[in-house]
Amino acid sequence: MPPVLAVAAEQAGVKVTAIEIRGNKRIELPAITGRLTLKPGDPYTPENVRGQIKILYETGFFEDVQVETESGAGGVALAFLVREKPFITEIVFDGNKELSDDKLKEKITIKSQAFLDQPQAKESAEKIRLAYQGNGYFNCRVIPVVQTLDEDRKRLTFFVKEGDKARVKTVNFDGLHAVTKNEMFNVMATREWIPWYGLITQLKLPSWISDAGVLKQEEMNNDVERIKEILLNKGYLNVRVGLPTVDLSRR
Repeated sequence: MPPVLAVAAEQAGVKVTAIEIRGNKRIELPAITGRLTLKPGDPYTPENVRGQIKILYETGFFEDVQVETESGAGGVALAFLVREKPFITEIVFDGNKELSDDKLKEKITIKSQAFLDQPQAKESAEKIRLAYQGNGYFNCRVIPVVQTLDEDRKRLTFFVKEGDKARVKTVNFDGLHAVTKNEMFNVMATREWIPWYGLITQLKLPSWISDAGVLKQEEMNNDVERIKEILLNKGYLNVRVGLPTVDLSRR
């Protein structure tokens, strides 16, 4: 119904004669109509109709809602045309080697056998990325993609590009004078990466043997407390240690 006619209908006290839902597949009609507050016999107004569209979107079941009106002698019949969100029947991971499927399933919040929730899919992708970052993969990328299995079944795939582990080339201590770098390394978990020839040049085991020298966010955060503790033990009671900053480069 055009806006001018809608206003005229409102002013004339036109009533809603019928409400119909079309396009639903998985969601049963009572689960939809039970949410609507507009009933046959209620006044027909644009505000009332917009309110029902808002309610249908807020159910989380639909990605599109349209309305059709048909005027008759007794009033206006409404038909809400709905398109359901993709129904996710399975969730899979592709490209993950460092972390198993079971480990990634523990991280995600989105579930299968449910309608697709885009914010949850993005949140789950970010949780996967952070899990990889915690294991040293700071360049990891995760992309959620919905794939059609058939008309009623969709698969949500998290495509993972792990990248390489970030190696610690250099650790700098800005403002540190009371303790040497080596003393700090005695208590810290974060290490500088030692190449294979370090066994000869530095008389130290190469990092690939022990995984020391891999950049890990949780260890860096814990090192802040370790640094603070060693300085407190040396009498620096007002010491402050800020969170570390990371400068990533490809070299």
